[in-house]
Amino acid sequence: MPPEPPASSARSRFVSLGGSRRHLLEWGETGAPVVILQHGMRDHAHSWTWLAESLKDRYHVIAPDLRGHGDSDWSSDGNYALASFVIDLAAIADLCGLRDFSLVGHSLGGQIALRYTAAFPERVRALLAIEGVELPMIRQEREKPVPYPVRLREWAANEMMRRLQSPRYYPDIARAAARMQEANPEIDAATVAYLTATGVVAEADRGFRWKYDNGCRYRPPEDQRGADLDDMLSAIKCPALLAYGDGSWIAPPPPARLARLARHRVITFGGASHWLHHQRRPEFNELVGRFLADPSSTLANERDHYA
Repeated sequence: MPPEPPASSARSRFVSLGGSRRHLLEWGETGAPVVILQHGMRDHAHSWTWLAESLKDRYHVIAPDLRGHGDSDWSSDGNYALASFVIDLAAIADLCGLRDFSLVGHSLGGQIALRYTAAFPERVRALLAIEGVELPMIRQEREKPVPYPVRLREWAANEMMRRLQSPRYYPDIARAAARMQEANPEIDAATVAYLTATGVVAEADRGFRWKYDNGCRYRPPEDQRGADLDDMLSAIKCPALLAYGDGSWIAPPPPARLARLARHRVITFGGASHWLHHQRRPEFNELVGRFLADPSSTLANERDHYA
């Protein structure tokens, strides 16, 4: 079993983006090379504690909570489009005075990082995405295209249903952890306990609920455009390392799509799924450290599979 989470040395702070707060966790010294760690959907910044602790002696690590996640504010109008997440990341980079940094993202966080890198290629030194190239809806479009009006109708139905939903409450943290473990049996119990403790909030007379807004689950149909994704991949010039688990439900995009990335490598972790950064933590953290230290050399010399 992986070790218990380290005693986090993270510093917590909030920044205001047009009156809406975003929460940041930071490790390491300001002035050191910067790496931004972007979590995925229904996750939170504390998910990066293990990786951040391994990097803090060499880097200034910043892990934002996405809008609608963790301790960041929820979107007042339910706007969780990819473009809005990218705007938030751009605003955070500007507020922190960042001009040259590396990006690591998981799942939705990887897709946000990819889009930011395409839009602001002069700012990103290196990109590492964990199963974060194609959204599920983009894979579906590639395999079985659906007309835009149908997609819009389905999204509207989901959005209207979401507005009628109330958060689910648990009587105690242990019950919430059991639910997370049930949904993610591939993640060890110690990690689940930590992610639950840092991912719930108590409300008087109601119990514990997850910190994320249910509205973040549904991508608007505009996020489905595969042609836009192809354009973004073509615009990325920095070294890009793409990590996948061999037991995941998410496969790498087809070669024709990946070929648009000028400088990339796909790494597969054996015995891992979508949460490979928790399941193969020592190997993953070591790989990230080497990649950030020398991105081009890592692409040239790294093996393609971690057994």
